[in-house]
Amino acid sequence: MANERKLVVVLGATGAQAREDKSINSDSVLTITRDSQKESAKALAALGAEIVTADFDDEDSIKEALKGANAIFGITNFWDKADYDLEISQGKLINKLASEIPELEHYIFSSLPDGRKLENGKFQNILPYNAKAVLRDDLASYPVLAAKTSELWVAYYYQNWIKYQAVFGPQRAKNGNWIFSLPIPASTKIPASSADDTGMVVDAILRGGQKFFTKTVTLSAGSNLTQQDFLDIWSNCTGQKAVFEEVSVKDHYERMSAIPLPDHLSICVTELAEALKHETDVLEADGLVIGREVLIIAA
Repeated sequence: MANERKLVVVLGATGAQAREDKSINSDSVLTITRDSQKESAKALAALGAEIVTADFDDEDSIKEALKGANAIFGITNFWDKADYDLEISQGKLINKLASEIPELEHYIFSSLPDGRKLENGKFQNILPYNAKAVLRDDLASYPVLAAKTSELWVAYYYQNWIKYQAVFGPQRAKNGNWIFSLPIPASTKIPASSADDTGMVVDAILRGGQKFFTKTVTLSAGSNLTQQDFLDIWSNCTGQKAVFEEVSVKDHYERMSAIPLPDHLSICVTELAEALKHETDVLEADGLVIGREVLIIAA
């Protein structure tokens, strides 16, 4: 699709990644959402995107929405309902239907590294990572589709501090100040990205076409900022005094439980927080294509 403008279908149009599909350069970008009345869907429509409502649990509904697609940006969102089995069933359906589209030239699969392989198998309960690994294995059962697939791994969002502040952001203490607590040191550097950049990178992958088939692209702004740096930026922007507090894994789990989160999610986000210190090694490993390089390769 390097020099052609065709139909690109974006699944999960109101999620953090897909909201930026307006950056994709194509004659037609069809954005599929479960709820076209969401404010994020209305905002996309106001920008000129064509919005289609479809049920991600209904095969006929998704099949109709994908009809004639030349490219698909497939996104499954664990956090939508925090349901591991549901994400897997929806993702497998997308893989299956994508494999049946004769016009399909490029499939971009929004994925994540397999958390179960980090630190000698220490982290077995990072559910969104695990679900993506299952879907990656499922994709291998469609060799023709897999041969024209690009994976996109997106680093920790800056926007998580706002959207999921109770889990990933600073919390107000009893004295009125703010505390940012994680089971990792304040000096830990974590690759991060803005959801606003996703569409630009997806567009570059599509323009690059076969250059990115069977490749894994990582969207990351690099690992130059520590957790203390992030907190200092937040404090400067909000005018709120804040401190970083390194806590034990047990204390972090108990804080998640007190939100309250169900036990499986408290375990999940605690393991995710602890595993963040390994993100640099994972997202900048040999063999991966770093997002900033994609823009050069596709030029």
